[in-house]
Amino acid sequence: MNTIEKAVQRLKRAGLSKGEPDEQVSAKSRAVSHQRLVNSKTGLEIDFQKLSDGGYLTPDRENQLLTDEYRIIKRPLLKNAFGKGVVPVENGNVIMVSSALPGEGKTFTAMNLAVSIAMEKDTTVLLIDSDVTKPALSKLLNLEENPGFTDILTDPQIKLSDVMIRTNLKRLSVMPAGKGRSNSTELLASQRMQDIINELSSRYTDRIIIFDLPPIMVTTHAEVLLESAGQILLVIEEGKTPEHVVKEAISKINEDTVLGLVLNKCHSSQKSEYYGTYGSYGTQ
Repeated sequence: MNTIEKAVQRLKRAGLSKGEPDEQVSAKSRAVSHQRLVNSKTGLEIDFQKLSDGGYLTPDRENQLLTDEYRIIKRPLLKNAFGKGVVPVENGNVIMVSSALPGEGKTFTAMNLAVSIAMEKDTTVLLIDSDVTKPALSKLLNLEENPGFTDILTDPQIKLSDVMIRTNLKRLSVMPAGKGRSNSTELLASQRMQDIINELSSRYTDRIIIFDLPPIMVTTHAEVLLESAGQILLVIEEGKTPEHVVKEAISKINEDTVLGLVLNKCHSSQKSEYYGTYGSYGTQ
């Protein structure tokens, strides 16, 4: 019995405990399974038109400016990931995207970066929602009910393949956040967590793993995860995040880790619009 089937069984038991007839419970469970649980084998059909309407990057490249900007962002990341940078980067294919504060656009950046890299000919991407407190990525992709990241940390019997979901973008797979846990920080700091990252980063030589992290200054979850990063993108909203908050967030990052800064929601000099894109990129 796979993870999806187990979840459906739990839904059935929950219905029976309320005294509902078997037939009604079965029908309700099938409906919930169909509407909310995406099978990891059959995959996820991402509604790219909906994403495009929300300003996201999509494979059809309708927004050429956004496409070009993420090309610039991803190039140094890919060089570091595959040993083509100036210096070797340990776990270079593990990229973690975060921000100092909520609402700065980290999920927007993580999703766009994943789509952009997935459009490369020889690179596959796994995008993981590790913001287990407020899983915005899972919500964006309608995967809130699916088992995911926290579940493989909790149950060693759950395989990575059970929670990795293929998408209609050929080289992109996603992993939902999973069920919220009261001991999330401890789970993220566990040896199991490190073993999973090692397995994800080493199993396929062409794979990039992107984590959508919680904001650094809000929870301890991000700090724990950052210790396993090869590269970090810190998203900063133009005109919102105070400089001292940015500096404090950076101080929590290991100084040996490759760090990229992405200025989000900045005014473009080419058009009088407000873009949800990067403004500058740098490493330290």
